[in-house]
Amino acid sequence: MSRNVRITRILAMTDYLAAAQMQGLRFAGFLPPAAFWQPAVNVYINSESLEVCMDLAGVRRDEVAVQAEARRLIVRGRRKMPDCGRGEDGCGRLLVMEIPEGSFERVLEFPVEVAPDQVEARQDHGWLLITLPRAKQEDRP
Repeated sequence: MSRNVRITRILAMTDYLAAAQMQGLRFAGFLPPAAFWQPAVNVYINSESLEVCMDLAGVRRDEVAVQAEARRLIVRGRRKMPDCGRGEDGCGRLLVMEIPEGSFERVLEFPVEVAPDQVEARQDHGWLLITLPRAKQEDRP
């Protein structure tokens, strides 16, 4: 014998789910953290270079390593979450987490050769901007 039960009170639930329900929010769920996350990139090519724009908001310059090879770029690093200005670890109980934290790695393979010794990288307002000059014809095997 089964019967329909109407739940009128939330008795036992994890804090974030209870808070979400009380506020009428709907979430698809939380993904378990991965060993590495991958920042979003845009890659542009022109006759002289490849230009990489990588979204690294909140990543300090000393937390990023850029390694260039003839046809590959590897960017590794780590992002730590801010303390929200409260002077304590974290910002409070987690309700929604869409910004990944921890170690990241992004490996890009290129259809053309670049000159690894001439690569330039800079950060600007959360963007990592990398210029990879194309290898000259005489530099190519």
